[in-house]
Amino acid sequence: MQNFRELIYHQHDVVCNQKYGGYLPYSFHLKAVEAQGKKFLYLLENKEVSNPNNSFSFSEFTHDIVKCALVAHDVIEDGRFTYNDVREKAGLGNHIANEMVAEIVYCVTDLKGRNRASRKSAEYYRELKANKLAVFVKLADLAANTLYSKLTDSSMYPKYKAEFPHFKAEVYFEDLKVFFDYVENL
Repeated sequence: MQNFRELIYHQHDVVCNQKYGGYLPYSFHLKAVEAQGKKFLYLLENKEVSNPNNSFSFSEFTHDIVKCALVAHDVIEDGRFTYNDVREKAGLGNHIANEMVAEIVYCVTDLKGRNRASRKSAEYYRELKANKLAVFVKLADLAANTLYSKLTDSSMYPKYKAEFPHFKAEVYFEDLKVFFDYVENL
């Protein structure tokens, strides 16, 4: 996991020279997303998680899969990685677990679009809702972005707050209620 994490940080910070908030290395955001997600990992304990591409459950690797996806959540959208890159490099030692990481990252990746609304279309929400772990990772991303924008008095804060009710209506899961409430109340 540590090698994968460092690879993702390097991809965003060095290869793509991305900044978060205009001046921070992008890995700052990835670390924040991981921290937000880790606070709520207990919600995934003792859950059977199905891989949409296979017909069996994978509960013993759930936390590792989610931790990898938290770090890699933007690497397809912003980091010049493909689905196959994520699957091949996730490094969980199990090809199906690696595929599940790639599936989550794929599901949280915005669709192509000319504006924010078109990137978050009905198709986007349909694919996201089909993968509960992807919803969990997206909640961590929203939590990190909302908290950062609130703390820095960013113009994005009211946008995140205004968009969240629609997000919640589209992908809500009762067993993730605590996480949804947390994000909603930031």
